[in-house]
Amino acid sequence: MILLFNGMQGSLSMVYDREMGSMRVLLTSPLPRGFLLASKLLATALISLLQVYAFLAIAWVYGVQPPPLGLLTALPALLLVALLLSALGLLLSNGIRQLENFAGVMNFVIFPMFFLSSALYPLWKMREASEWLYWVCAVNPFTHAVELVRYGLYQRLEPTAMAVCVGLTVLFSLLAVASFNPQHAALRRSA
Repeated sequence: MILLFNGMQGSLSMVYDREMGSMRVLLTSPLPRGFLLASKLLATALISLLQVYAFLAIAWVYGVQPPPLGLLTALPALLLVALLLSALGLLLSNGIRQLENFAGVMNFVIFPMFFLSSALYPLWKMREASEWLYWVCAVNPFTHAVELVRYGLYQRLEPTAMAVCVGLTVLFSLLAVASFNPQHAALRRSA
């Protein structure tokens, strides 16, 4: 959940940077646009990882204790999921011109992704409750992200979740770079 919120919050800052014009200034550097956006995604992901491990340390104190080695083996899964959710947030932010609009869109993305995933109940339990709910949860990218991290904490690899997360991270990242338009805020001001 921390990764999901931070991925969207990082994109919220991108909308703000674009609206204030600081992103256009940054894009005047000789670095390629894709590199700058990938750096933004990586920075958001690393900040998310720090917060996740702070949360896991607090949870450890309260008795939620995954295997100690699992905290290390989950690191690649957490990084991949953080990149996936940051890329999704950046892709969504590319189509939104105002900061206020993106804050509303975040709620329509975050809550359905979270509640229609296996974050609270395993998929087999969803299938017992409702077949259509199971399929909605099964196609939700956040379900695969949760499963990848869950298995990683217990030193196992879930190949389907890994493939879905890698594929969607690459897809969302490429689409976010291709659809990025730093001129959105400038076009709105001139109109």
